[in-house]
Amino acid sequence: MRSGNTPGTIQETAQATGQGAVYDAIQGANKVRLPVLVVLAAGMGSRFGGDKQLAMLGSTERTLLHFSVLDAHAAGVRTLILVVRPNLIEMMRQQVLVHFPEDLTVHFVVQDKADVPLADFDTSQRQKPWGTAHALWSARRYLSEQPCIVINADDYYGAAAMQLLVTHFAKNSEQWAMVAFPLQQTLSAHGGVNRGICLLQEDLLTAVSECCDINYRQQQLSGISGNGELINLTPEQPVSMNIWGFSPAVLPMLTQALTDFFQHQPAATAECYLPAVVDQALQVGQELKVYLSSERWFGVTYPADLPEIIDYFQNHFLKAPQPAGI
Repeated sequence: MRSGNTPGTIQETAQATGQGAVYDAIQGANKVRLPVLVVLAAGMGSRFGGDKQLAMLGSTERTLLHFSVLDAHAAGVRTLILVVRPNLIEMMRQQVLVHFPEDLTVHFVVQDKADVPLADFDTSQRQKPWGTAHALWSARRYLSEQPCIVINADDYYGAAAMQLLVTHFAKNSEQWAMVAFPLQQTLSAHGGVNRGICLLQEDLLTAVSECCDINYRQQQLSGISGNGELINLTPEQPVSMNIWGFSPAVLPMLTQALTDFFQHQPAATAECYLPAVVDQALQVGQELKVYLSSERWFGVTYPADLPEIIDYFQNHFLKAPQPAGI
């Protein structure tokens, strides 16, 4: 992306609206009716020990987010929504946005803990955001007219995943979609991980349930289910890595799920997660097609995960031709 004050360059604005503080980096006037890419980048990175969405990958001097955005751009996406904490905006503008393609429109949306669907809900004691469902809802002004692809800033899903979802919405604008990965491809050698276990009927999702601390125990892959039981898992088990494709119908679903969540007076550390919203949507008849990826997933859960990721992307980035403007 270019900087300056000439036509077609970035102009930064901040505005207070009824939907919270929204910071826009606007480039160009042309908009294509394609899915927008929504990146959830407001996480605190507690296990990592810092802002892992800004972790640079060695000599590439790029983040995982950079490579995901390039994949989405190659698939045809031209609008990017970054859901962030306020203190990340300037750092991301200086370290990340400057490397994006010139024809990509970028909007910053602040995930504000006080921005909730219940006007009289007291958020004064809350110390962190309300989870991934709230993060996506924070970007609601961009969700009402076209599909969206939703990803985590600190995960890399591969070029095929982005292409699958863009192609999906070119064929079916109402059906939701996701890209699942075999569990074995998503493990960390440095500790247990949490994953959404997907149950399928043919190629449609019937349920997704959170499973925590997945790891090998005495040579058996297992994890802790939602009710606290240790369950055995298979390496081939499809899991959700939080890459979703939603139609605009997700917006009322998010609003209702969050309204229910806050009406039950959640605990100080409680969060409302996207898989829970998806489960509720499935129960009322929303279809969600599951694509299985054969590509490798990369993610940063622990600091010790970084060296392997850096090695891969240094080789990938230095050898692959890059689009103009990055």
